[in-house]
Amino acid sequence: MKKIAFLLVLGSLVIVSSCGKFLENDVDATNQKNTQEIADYISQKKLQMLSTTSGMKYSIDRVSLGRDATIGDEITFHFSLSLLNGTKVDSTSRINNAPAKITLGASNIIAGFLEAISLLKEGERGTFIMPSVLGFGSQSSATIPSNSNLRLDLEIIKLRSEDQIIDEYVKATKLTLTEKTSTGLRFLRTLEAPSGTQLKAGLLATVKYTGFLAATGKQFDTGQIGVALGDGAVVKGFEEGLLKMKVGEKATLVFPSSLGYGIKGSSTSIPPYAPLIFTVEIISAK
Repeated sequence: MKKIAFLLVLGSLVIVSSCGKFLENDVDATNQKNTQEIADYISQKKLQMLSTTSGMKYSIDRVSLGRDATIGDEITFHFSLSLLNGTKVDSTSRINNAPAKITLGASNIIAGFLEAISLLKEGERGTFIMPSVLGFGSQSSATIPSNSNLRLDLEIIKLRSEDQIIDEYVKATKLTLTEKTSTGLRFLRTLEAPSGTQLKAGLLATVKYTGFLAATGKQFDTGQIGVALGDGAVVKGFEEGLLKMKVGEKATLVFPSSLGYGIKGSSTSIPPYAPLIFTVEIISAK
């Protein structure tokens, strides 16, 4: 999927409040022109569309009993984005069965696309005509002139919550789930060490680990570290899992973003709302 399709650059979309009167007339003229262009397009195409308070025009072309998307959901979708003159800006490939994916709340997407998602349930398909203010505003590119109205054809194929992503991973591993805690941690012991020292707060544990993103299985880190238990030096899910272990044991820890890096993520390797997997081995404790 091309980068520009759902990239939102805020600076050029919020200009009225910070600029003088000489720009207000230009904005009003652009809005009037956009409104007329959208009305003409709908009439020419003989579309039956509803309106939102933002100025979006839309129709739900296939209805489903699926659920609405919520913040943190992984959304799998097909889309086609075009100018009203028919010029295609970006799309997924249905022929190659290559939908796109985003995590709602973790991606900077244009306002019109975000609103379109809010109007569709899982399994639904819709057509959306958005004024330029809900698209790229006064920004322009090789394919999108400034102040362009856009047509978005969107189908929500699948929604996965963090819990669904985690449960699907656990099921796919075919490992025995040792424990699911009230916080959402899934603890899967893979090697038991009955005689090993039980980890507890106050001990310094040496831990081998490898971390993966639960949604994709992509490895983001690996190594060996010393963890001062009880000091909060590592993310909550990691420490909660370690405190269930003994020296010599191995386990897989799977936990939601609320026990990991939350709504902000970490650097570029761990996005917001990312459930995580850690394979861990306790080497020693003192």
